[in-house]
Amino acid sequence: MTETVLTFGLALLIILLAQFGERNRRAQWLDYLILLLAALALLAAGILILFTPEMLQPLGSDARGKKFAWIIIGAALLIILPLILAINATRRRQNPTLRGIPWTRPVHLTAWTLLTLFIGGNFAVAQLKDLSDLEIDHALPLLIIQNSGFALAALLGVGWGVRRSWRDVLARLGLRRPTLGDALIGTGMALMMLICTGIMGVLVMLIFGEDMTASSGFNQQIISQLHGAGGVLLMGLATGAGEEMLYRGALQPVAGVWLTSFLFAVSHIQYLSPAIIVIFVLGLMLGYTRNKWGLGAAIWTHALYNALVGLLTLAAMNLDQFNVGM
Repeated sequence: MTETVLTFGLALLIILLAQFGERNRRAQWLDYLILLLAALALLAAGILILFTPEMLQPLGSDARGKKFAWIIIGAALLIILPLILAINATRRRQNPTLRGIPWTRPVHLTAWTLLTLFIGGNFAVAQLKDLSDLEIDHALPLLIIQNSGFALAALLGVGWGVRRSWRDVLARLGLRRPTLGDALIGTGMALMMLICTGIMGVLVMLIFGEDMTASSGFNQQIISQLHGAGGVLLMGLATGAGEEMLYRGALQPVAGVWLTSFLFAVSHIQYLSPAIIVIFVLGLMLGYTRNKWGLGAAIWTHALYNALVGLLTLAAMNLDQFNVGM
């Protein structure tokens, strides 16, 4: 848990530095330097593991160690290449755009770097160890810490306290005072998502079969540590608020619905399987909700959906235990 707090704390400091880099050239260069050094360290670690995979043997086979290394190397290169191009463009005082987005801005490069590290780390861990073998302790506190970090990253990422006032930050994220309409829309969308999940889950299960088992077991492991219905509801609220503020609030207005939904899907380690198709579609539905009715409705939708899925999973687990007891 301490490692999680330190990791998010460091990430938030880098995001804050990137915001100062939007106004100060020295802060901009310092941000570039920190990101580049982190990526080079990651690349060096990946190369070391590639040539000495036995160092990870306690966690898996040599083949898994090499897969882990290649993912780490790939993530590092995905960070280094745009950074080098941005450094060169900044040195020439150029401001290139990609689909109208000035991607060399410190805040955009920092977002790209942190997302690549987060998603690449998920893929690497999934390759190194089976999901069913992962040991997860203190699931609820970790979820709260992680999603609090997501929420703070969203606030700082759009310039809170540096480039924007609190009112401007809320407007940029798409947040407004919650209304009864938001709750009704969110409830309807959550139920629709639950139906879609059921239908698509059955189809994916019929097509891919056992590939779905690991993600289901991973979810049950987390639900079992949430200490009943109250913990499940708190989990739903935390993940709904944190993930929506980050993905649909901060990222979607820049990256668009499709790319944001893709990033949202691949950032979920438990769904790095054919089930990721379902998560991508749910991301699209949440993106549509945010665009049409605002971030508040999307948060309510996501929170209620996660809570309903968690409660259904908890009920199924309790029923299985009852049947075993008989």
